[in-house]
Amino acid sequence: MLKRMLPLLLTTLLLPACSGVPGVVEQPKISIENVSLQEISLTQGTAVVTLNVANPNAFPIPLQSIQYGLSLNGHPVASGDQNQGMSIGARQEVPINIPVKLDFMQLLQLAPEAMKTRSLQYDLTGAVKLPFISVPFQRQGGVGVRQ
Repeated sequence: MLKRMLPLLLTTLLLPACSGVPGVVEQPKISIENVSLQEISLTQGTAVVTLNVANPNAFPIPLQSIQYGLSLNGHPVASGDQNQGMSIGARQEVPINIPVKLDFMQLLQLAPEAMKTRSLQYDLTGAVKLPFISVPFQRQGGVGVRQ
């Protein structure tokens, strides 16, 4: 058991020490692959955000948690912190699904403005938390609204 934990412990301790040396430790690359609506009820819905987390290093990196926030037309509608407790293998890319709860009462308050401007702007921000560092991600965009 100790033999398997030792590389992970050493990686955790050496990651911040080597992060200032170019080419020794590289930050993971984060991209937003997909956002989809999963469950819908009369009062709430669940969207699933799929992140791709790529580890360019020759050693595994422990992933502690993912923080996120979603705003529509400048109004915050969802946020959270999802614990992961997983490790991303050396030179691997891993998709991670994050369920985001949406309250339809909040969304209904945005409807008059969205109908007036005929658009809904979204801003998804967050960070993937690793030991000693956080790697941010963000995606902004908009969709048209029909009357």
